[in-house]
Amino acid sequence: MNNSDGPATVTLTGLAPLEVLKGGSGPQLVWLHGEEGQRGWLPHHARLAERFTVLAPTLPGIGASALPEWVNGVPDIAKVLLAALDVGGIGNCMLGGASMGGWIAAEMASMEPGRFRGLVLTGSQGTATGEMNTPDLFLMPYRRYISFGYNDARSAAFQDLWAGELDDDAVTQDLEVMELSALLGFKPYMHDRSLLPALARFTNPALLLWGANDVITPPAVAERFLDALPAAELVTIGDAGHYAHLEKPVEFAEAVAGFGAGLKAD
Repeated sequence: MNNSDGPATVTLTGLAPLEVLKGGSGPQLVWLHGEEGQRGWLPHHARLAERFTVLAPTLPGIGASALPEWVNGVPDIAKVLLAALDVGGIGNCMLGGASMGGWIAAEMASMEPGRFRGLVLTGSQGTATGEMNTPDLFLMPYRRYISFGYNDARSAAFQDLWAGELDDDAVTQDLEVMELSALLGFKPYMHDRSLLPALARFTNPALLLWGANDVITPPAVAERFLDALPAAELVTIGDAGHYAHLEKPVEFAEAVAGFGAGLKAD
C-alpha cells in the first residue's frame, strides 16, 4: 500500500545508476530494503519521513538501479552504494536496513565507519543462524518465504502488500529480487564470516531493532550483532516477525526516531 504523498525519485550515478526514493525533512537517513524488495513508498517510509529526510535506494539489479557486471557479493554492492552517496554528497547521516539490506548496511558501516553517525539494523542477515529449521529463501516459493517473515500473515499489513493477483511489475520485481538474493546470499547461505569482526570498526551508536517473533533471523542473531558492535542497543518490537518495519511501521519508526534523537547533532 503506497503512501499517497509519495516521494521524489532521484538517480545517483557513481559506479552505476542508482534509483533513490527521497522524501521528508530533517537529518538524513539512508534506508536499504532487503529481499522484500522496493515496493513503493510504504507506511514505514512515510512515518520515518516525519522525522528524517529519507533516502531509500532501490538495490542494484532491481527496477531502474543498474547492477554492474563485476558485482559478486555484498562487499561489491556496498561499494556501489557508497559511491552513490559520494555523488549525492551524503555524509554524516544515519544508515539502516532490513534483512539483506541490513547486511549490506553493516558492510558499508564496516568499510567507512566514520561516515555514519548512527546505524540501524532490523532483522539483519549476514551471520549464520545456527539453527537447522530457519526458513530458506531458495527452498520455497518467494512469497511463501515472505509470509514466514510476518508474525501474522493473516494481518492487514501482510494482506495489503502481498495478497491478491500479481501484476507484471510485481512479478518482475519478485524475479529480480530473487536473482539478486541468489547472487549475494546463495552460498554460504545469507552470511559472511568476516562481517562481524569487521563491524567492530563501527564505534558510533547502533540500534538493533528486532521483531520479537522473528524466525528468519532469530534472537541469537541479534545477540551476535550486539556482541560485535561496541556501542549497540537491542530493542524488540512485540507481535512482529522478521519484517518488523512492514508489520509494525508505527512502532518501528518511533524506535528509530528515538534513537536518532539521541545522536550527536551534525
